[in-house]
Amino acid sequence: MVKFMRPIAAGLVAIVIAAGVACSSNAAPAPGGPTPAANNSGSAAVQTNTRPSTNAQDLSTADLVKLAEPSIVRIATGGGVGTGFVVADDGYIMTNNHVVQPTVGSRGSAASAIKVTLSDGSVVDAKIIGVDARADLALIKIEQTGLKALKIGNLDSTVVGQDVVAIGFALDLKMGEGPSFSVTRGIISAKNRAITEGAAILGAIQTDAAINHGNSGGPLLNLSGEVVGVNTAIAPDNSTGGIAPGIGFAVGADTVKAVYDEIRASGKVNRGLLGIQNFDSLRPARAKELGLSTDQRGVLLNDASVVAGQPAAAGGLKANDVITKISDYVIRTEGDLAVALIKNHAGDRVTVEFYRDGKKSSTQVTLGTPTT
Repeated sequence: MVKFMRPIAAGLVAIVIAAGVACSSNAAPAPGGPTPAANNSGSAAVQTNTRPSTNAQDLSTADLVKLAEPSIVRIATGGGVGTGFVVADDGYIMTNNHVVQPTVGSRGSAASAIKVTLSDGSVVDAKIIGVDARADLALIKIEQTGLKALKIGNLDSTVVGQDVVAIGFALDLKMGEGPSFSVTRGIISAKNRAITEGAAILGAIQTDAAINHGNSGGPLLNLSGEVVGVNTAIAPDNSTGGIAPGIGFAVGADTVKAVYDEIRASGKVNRGLLGIQNFDSLRPARAKELGLSTDQRGVLLNDASVVAGQPAAAGGLKANDVITKISDYVIRTEGDLAVALIKNHAGDRVTVEFYRDGKKSSTQVTLGTPTT
């Protein structure tokens, strides 16, 4: 799995992690590491609409920027500058965990202030409501009401090749008209990538819309004005020691929604641990080999997927099983798996449905607690 770079901006500092993110601060990006980017969250329930938006719904880039502008904020901490966006009109803002992390002390107390600059230029203090380091997301709040929130889309209605726009405070550039954020446009290059920041962020979106230091935490928008991802990382080019052009990543909308719901409700994400690794989305050729319909979807367990002594092993899951449902959540991709484990908590006893030898089966699994 490729290691990515996080871009934050406060001069120009890049934090290297196992998945890419984009923030701006005072240091040059480290070779081979990720750079922090952008994030947004809005609606509470994960949508399941499978129809991509039509051309009739699409806005011009200029109209999209005008629509989004009141929702985009600059986030400054002692460690740099990143981006965020309003997800609820009563002051809730989504961003990356790595954007606000410099403000958290060793005991979790605020070590320095978080300053949020709104689109009209006003600067207000923000507090952290909760963070989820595994998804590199954070929810913060300002004491404001009547704000304009962006709507969170979903991965099912996001298609490869679709036009998207990234908005954020790239390099924290000064002067110019308006709120000083930068706008870049590109396409969805791939869906359901996994980017690694210590733990894998599943269900990520790859885009060629330019993402730079300072974009961390900002929204990746479709042309209907929906947030399809939170810009969080850029890929290094290990052959040159630089940054790979046109390969940026955003935390997918489904994960953003799930994390937002959990933090808004309880201030934290208490995701469950299934105890599997090195799994894949089921592809048609492999489905046929396993005696399944070629249109069957799910997560395929490989020879080294089931970790000994972990919940999946205790529940009897094994190599070549295809997981299709956890509790009430249908599993079609790795991204669906990530959402199911956010919504089902450590200690929960869940029903896992799967196919084995072409036959549908189920087992009861008590979810564990992730160690990171």
